[in-house]
Amino acid sequence: MKKFLATIFLTSLLLTGCGGSSTVIDVTSSNSETPRYVTYKTSDFNIDVPDTWETLNDFTDDYPSGLRIAFKNNVQNTSFTANVTVVREENAKKLTSADYTQTKLQNHDDHLLNYELISQEELTLTVAGADSATILNIFAGKNTTEGPTLNFMQLVLCKADRAWVVTASYRPDEEDATVEQMETMLNSFAVR
Repeated sequence: MKKFLATIFLTSLLLTGCGGSSTVIDVTSSNSETPRYVTYKTSDFNIDVPDTWETLNDFTDDYPSGLRIAFKNNVQNTSFTANVTVVREENAKKLTSADYTQTKLQNHDDHLLNYELISQEELTLTVAGADSATILNIFAGKNTTEGPTLNFMQLVLCKADRAWVVTASYRPDEEDATVEQMETMLNSFAVR
């Protein structure tokens, strides 16, 4: 439970001060009115990210060891800054992506304060070059009684004994354009 709470807490932190180099490569849009995305690629996954977002990939021991990357909106807010994290977890039972996603959702229901499931959407993303069914869960909740209520978008892709949990965290009154950017990021996620 401690590990679970640390992971959820991580996704709702105002990510600051951590930086590092990335392997940002491909620009996928050039229309000035449309956000430009770059593809962040690793040997394990790739994800499209707005070119104005900050990439964080150097974390202290205070963060879960499975945290692979975080992306932070460049529009800072005094109460909370929208972010997307990618966390790798062990999938010892070798659950499907959809089943692992539902397990994560049950954990949120058990541990978040004021938990509310907002919506679920079935998606087909890519794992190792093949289609993989998963579920995009959108929910709200609080990590602590003093903390703000946040909205979360989360999906999971599983490959063998590993699960990749991608979570967007944002304020309920976040600008629509930012929410759309985070949804684009999650929908672009693919495991190699």
